[in-house]
Amino acid sequence: MKQRLSQAHLAAMNRRRRVVVNFDTNFGSPSVVIPLAGTDIEGVVQDYFSMIDEPGVEMDSIWWCWLDGNYANYPSRILPIWELPGFKKWWDAGIDPVRVFAEETRKRGKEVFFSYRLNGTDMISIEPLSKPLLKEVHPEWLIQTWESYGNLGYWNFVEQGVRDYKLCILREIAEDYDFDGIEIDFARVPVNLPPGHQWENRAHLTEFMRTVRAMTLEIEENRGRPFLIAARVPETLEGCHFDGMDVETWACEHLVDIFVLGNRSFDVDIAAFRRITARTEIKLYPCLDDHHATDGYLHPPIEVFRGVFANWWHQGADGIQTFNFAHSIPVEPDHISTLHHQAYREIGSPAGLKHRDKTFVVQRRGGGHGPTVVPNPEDWTTPRWMYYLTNMLAPLPARLANDGKSDTLLMVYIADDLAGECREVARITVLVLLSDSSAEDLPANERLQTAIIAASKVHNLQNIPSAKGIVDQIELRLNNALLARPTVDEGWLVFTAQPDQFAVGNNLLGLCIKERSPDAWGDISIEKLEVQVKYRFDGQ
Repeated sequence: MKQRLSQAHLAAMNRRRRVVVNFDTNFGSPSVVIPLAGTDIEGVVQDYFSMIDEPGVEMDSIWWCWLDGNYANYPSRILPIWELPGFKKWWDAGIDPVRVFAEETRKRGKEVFFSYRLNGTDMISIEPLSKPLLKEVHPEWLIQTWESYGNLGYWNFVEQGVRDYKLCILREIAEDYDFDGIEIDFARVPVNLPPGHQWENRAHLTEFMRTVRAMTLEIEENRGRPFLIAARVPETLEGCHFDGMDVETWACEHLVDIFVLGNRSFDVDIAAFRRITARTEIKLYPCLDDHHATDGYLHPPIEVFRGVFANWWHQGADGIQTFNFAHSIPVEPDHISTLHHQAYREIGSPAGLKHRDKTFVVQRRGGGHGPTVVPNPEDWTTPRWMYYLTNMLAPLPARLANDGKSDTLLMVYIADDLAGECREVARITVLVLLSDSSAEDLPANERLQTAIIAASKVHNLQNIPSAKGIVDQIELRLNNALLARPTVDEGWLVFTAQPDQFAVGNNLLGLCIKERSPDAWGDISIEKLEVQVKYRFDGQ
């Protein structure tokens, strides 16, 4: 049954949110734990709000994530307390950091949410955390998957006890704090139902969402002010179904007010979600997690951010959410903070991105830090545990056609009207990065330069460069227009394109080896493909 929402509630749903910022407070990282022991709350507030307070940034809504959902760093009556020295110091002084951050956000005129990780990891390897008691008492409530940060298993929402427990946690947050809403984060971690049977058991997650909505509407009535629900879900309807999320029913019954779409993917099916929410006021906010970015684009150049966000605005997003972006302006220059600070000054509207240099990329599968995380970004087979976070539908890497006549077809979305505003365009290049296993044993002087596919803190993934003769054999068609022979730049093949060869929206690219030569060309894969657009004055 569709929920009846008040006019005040609808008005709250429709407030302006250009950029929604999900800040992971990350107080669990070793680099933060130690300083906390001697840090006053005023210093922490100054650090976390320095970027929010910076003139020119376009943050309208701040959603605070506190730990991973199985512990509390606030005075919870339900969750076990993480008694770090820094937190204990504040509690002994009567300071609740969650309340302080909510109040400081509201002082700045920003909307404020509590972001709750529905099925986060236990992180028992980090002192002084201990095993969650309920996981010890009720092992039948758990789904055993992989070990991660000492994880004991993930909550199984088929179990009524699990749903009741999680509802109590959310109720406590909603009743004890003056938040504008709660985000239920299904990205941490989407193994909420028995793997292989998620869609069969979807009714259990839907029933949970019904109880959450009923609870928040009760609280809304009692306090006389709207209380919203956001849900972070996979970026495609197919992915939602894979993980057992019946988002069509959630939309039909108006169980959520905001869908946050995706996490690590550049490709978000906004149109599909718009179809299922067409007769509602539900808002759509595609999300980018830069810390666990799509494979190959961890902390990318600003031009990549511009391309991603320009596409989302053009596809009809109501706003944008950032996740795991930097929160402070560093005293000393820092690449990541500087990158994110610049992004927050540009990405809040299509106008802020107009005529700025951009890079539009074809999505790669995987995402994360390396073999230590699940799914492993080096493992491009179909994950069986879950869809979310995997980018399993991404087209790259792809095998390059090698029969002399077939193209390997790829789509790239271009939000900018390059043909219509050709006078503003200085240069357009299409860059292709290949791997060729058959060339692995060739002398270095007979091959193209090695290039990095993906770089992270724990691994660098490099291509296997092709023989130099590939330059004369590779063909690239853009919307069926054959581009001229490429040049080579640091191992990449570089093609030049013209503005009038591009359409607004999807553009079809076809690559092939024009003369089949099995002895010379073996199993070649397309690792990355980018369209780089340079404007004459870059936003000026």
